[in-house]
Amino acid sequence: MENSNNKNRWLPVSTHVSSEIKTWLERLKAKYNVDISTQLFHVVTKMIKSEKQLEKIVVASLLEEHESKGNALRDKASELGIEYNVADQLAQRLVPVVNANVVDVFSKQKTKKAKVGGTENIIKKCLNKNSDVKTEMKSKLEEAISESTTKVKSVDDIDWQRLANWKYKDLDILGISFEGAKILQEDNLKRGFKNGLYATLHSQALGMWSDQKQDLTIREIAKLQPVIKDNGETRVLTIQTIVKRLIKAIVHFGTAEEKTLLFGTSDIFPHKAKKSN
Repeated sequence: MENSNNKNRWLPVSTHVSSEIKTWLERLKAKYNVDISTQLFHVVTKMIKSEKQLEKIVVASLLEEHESKGNALRDKASELGIEYNVADQLAQRLVPVVNANVVDVFSKQKTKKAKVGGTENIIKKCLNKNSDVKTEMKSKLEEAISESTTKVKSVDDIDWQRLANWKYKDLDILGISFEGAKILQEDNLKRGFKNGLYATLHSQALGMWSDQKQDLTIREIAKLQPVIKDNGETRVLTIQTIVKRLIKAIVHFGTAEEKTLLFGTSDIFPHKAKKSN
């Protein structure tokens, strides 16, 4: 009983809010005669149902704050003409996305595939040197090489986490990486949206990603478009979901240039909506 009483007790805590939020709180206080502490109590009680949920919010906020400070320091370093130093040393430890092999996004079985590719090249050379030879075995080899060359990459082969930090300026690299992949051939990309909300989310995601002032990564867009459950909890969407959302948004709302960079052609259009009788 004592634990239950302690759990339901109201205990004072201090906090800071932005000037804008303070103005909102003061307006509601005057409008409904509810003091600011009670308003904040209702907000916190409605949003936070468990310690785990609170921890998620705090950690996510700390990460955003850290990234914001890091970006500010990098801008300042660039302004001061600092090109080498700690940032350069850290960069040497990382694999830069721009310089990486663009096919690396399909690298869950990269080592195994590299060996297969080497064997394939040897067979091709043998076939070319013996172009005048006509045998059933040769025909089978030529058929096998042709199939392996034109084989469509499976969505499951994509290492989605490698795309998490990609930005709008990497759209051309994304297009090269996905060349011949099933993800660009899915019929769902051209279909309509489940409802107006989904259409808005797709359009919003592409708008945020293409905003050069924000310069957002795919991971940051995922954080800005969380799923809100009925109990108030939020869940960040996977990188795969956001990438597919951006691709579909380009099909429906993208410019001719964006379509060309991603699909290799601007002749990509959504299916025409069926007229209701």
